[in-house]
Amino acid sequence: MLRLFVANLRIILRNRQGLFWALVFPLIFVTIFGLFKFDDMGSSGVAVIDQAQDNVSRALVENLKSIKFLRVTEEYTDEATARQKLQEAGDDVDFVLVLPRGLEESLRSGDPKALPAKVTLVYDKGNIQSSQLVIGTLSQFLQQTNMELVQAPELLKLQPVPVQARQVKYFDFLLPGFVGMGVMNYAIISMASTLAVWREQKIFKRILATPLSVRSFFIAQVLAQLLLSVVQAVVIILAGVLLFRAHIYGNVAWVFPIVVLGNIIFLNLGFLVATVAKNLNAANGLANVVAMPMMFFSGVFFPTNTLPGVMAEAVRYLPLTPMLNVMRGVVTYAQVPWDWPVELAILVGWVVLTSVAVVRFFRFD
Repeated sequence: MLRLFVANLRIILRNRQGLFWALVFPLIFVTIFGLFKFDDMGSSGVAVIDQAQDNVSRALVENLKSIKFLRVTEEYTDEATARQKLQEAGDDVDFVLVLPRGLEESLRSGDPKALPAKVTLVYDKGNIQSSQLVIGTLSQFLQQTNMELVQAPELLKLQPVPVQARQVKYFDFLLPGFVGMGVMNYAIISMASTLAVWREQKIFKRILATPLSVRSFFIAQVLAQLLLSVVQAVVIILAGVLLFRAHIYGNVAWVFPIVVLGNIIFLNLGFLVATVAKNLNAANGLANVVAMPMMFFSGVFFPTNTLPGVMAEAVRYLPLTPMLNVMRGVVTYAQVPWDWPVELAILVGWVVLTSVAVVRFFRFD
């Protein structure tokens, strides 16, 4: 058994295309997504049209410049030009803020007909996330300015108390997904294509003619694949932590039994694909048909709760989804696997279901 296990490891190591799918392919995703700064809020350009040109308007503009994520510019003196620049969707102008004429005079007069003075903010309604943030910030800014202008007494004061909170970046969410994606893709595609080639080359029939036990042959093959899945997980996690400073808060050792459990399912799916496929091309195509939907719908790149209601519930039962949920709970939120009993039950159910199907349907001939 040990010799057969070592022989299978050598076969895996000599298969360059297989190693690409096992190690290089997920590392490409880690590198590409690691280079993007998803968590940087960026800045929004605000063109201020100061029609008042008085002390109040100038003070407002100077105070606006102190807001870090706003790039305040006064280079546009004509509102129509600034609006046109906004509609061109360029990088310079994201919002147009118009301060009305006679602003200081209206505030001093206290005339109810002239108050409140209308400060107009023109924005692109298609840019929902940025618009909500800027509108909320400017509304709060003007409320504070109102308080200062009427010299209202300070009744409440915020006392900031800094603590070191757990930082969870978008890349921290992605990293367990890349582990699961890499393990799944290689297990299904590699196993399906390998078995298809062996069937085409009549290797199965040759094995049956030898004293080698069929059970020993497959146990050695599966054990070699499971060992490789653990190596995959180690390489991907190390790349994420060392190259892109991913945060690991839990016991990373729990990742590996979860990976092994998930990989048993994916290897069984590879066996089933090879059972249906008649040749290598068919095996590769069908393996991708099985793996690709899980890669996109099981939460590798985005949380599954962002899917439509029925679909979000349905994808919970795909084997990759509970595997990723448990890994993220362990790695990102310092939980233990049994904090996810439903997900573990789904994984065990898939192991039993796919194992029974393999025993029932897979044949050497």
